[in-house]
Amino acid sequence: MLELLDNIFRFGGVFCCLLIGALAMRDARCTLAAHLACLLSLTTASFLIVGTPGIAELFGLWVIPLKILGMVAPGALWLFSLSLFDDNYRLERMHLAVFGLFWLTGAASFPLYYMEYGVWPVMSPQALFHALEGSGAGFAITNFANNVLKFGMMAHMLFAAWQGRDDDLLESRRTFRSTFVVGGTIVVAIVVYTLSAGGSEPAVGVTVLDAVSSGAILTIVFYMLWNVIKIDSEWILGDLQQTEPKTPEILQEPADALDLVRLNDLAANATLLEQGLTITRLADIAKMPEHRLRRLINQHMGFRNFSDFLNHHRIEAAKNRLADAQERHTPVLTIAMELGYGSLGPFNRAFKERTGQTPTEFRRGFLGGIQPPTMQASTH
Repeated sequence: MLELLDNIFRFGGVFCCLLIGALAMRDARCTLAAHLACLLSLTTASFLIVGTPGIAELFGLWVIPLKILGMVAPGALWLFSLSLFDDNYRLERMHLAVFGLFWLTGAASFPLYYMEYGVWPVMSPQALFHALEGSGAGFAITNFANNVLKFGMMAHMLFAAWQGRDDDLLESRRTFRSTFVVGGTIVVAIVVYTLSAGGSEPAVGVTVLDAVSSGAILTIVFYMLWNVIKIDSEWILGDLQQTEPKTPEILQEPADALDLVRLNDLAANATLLEQGLTITRLADIAKMPEHRLRRLINQHMGFRNFSDFLNHHRIEAAKNRLADAQERHTPVLTIAMELGYGSLGPFNRAFKERTGQTPTEFRRGFLGGIQPPTMQASTH
């Protein structure tokens, strides 16, 4: 009974994963989130397949590529979750380096097994772990490094999901963050235990833990599939229909128009330049409920998170000051601090994201185009 249930969960999950990958590439192939969703779908499907009892013996050596692909599923989940919760996410060298190192430390178990036993490991990942346990320093080091990276990526993933909750203006994604943190913690604990601990001896057949693990994964991928199919799924893969920012909705209620006027007045009198300004603090200043302020900024102004809303106004103010010849000797750091930034780094990043230049480059280019007045020779 457990084996049948586990197979239903596993291959149901495989089907959902492949369908998510196909839909992502069909509807949003131009976005980074779609490519990462496709990678996560393939690695998760491979993870589910190779964990099926007896599948390794059935596939023979062909199971090894699937096992190598399935091993990086936690890394793919880490990258995809970062793109899921950060509208301005970009793949950095550090992300690629961590992902590559995680893959190498996991794949190292295959040549180590070959050197130990003289044959390639045609077995499940859990059985491979038990076969190499205590085999030498090589496996101990690579396995320790792999686990450190794995736990680090999962902790960072959950932290990123929770950290950005207050700034998120998409209510469905904001609600999902809490679910993701709780559910993600449970699933990660189960999967990590299954792969890395799993008891002192390799389990024979399907255990309750195996069925719970595959069932939890199926639940998550089915939830993701449901949201990808729904029309409002752009919070998962980015805007599925266009690359331009979402057009703000037309004001339907007189109260919305008055609230928008109030918000524009606050922007004009430099309230948005207050250092450490939060959406809760702005709601108090504007004297409106926080949920109403969130909806106003998102639906009527087109912003997906509060930081983007603040940066939009602050960077516009920065451009005006940097282009002002009277302020040509004002340090960039001073301007950044006076515009509400706590340090120069976040200001530089936000400015370059929106203008393609650093503040110094922008100032140099703008002021360099100002022609000095012609000096006329005096006559005696």
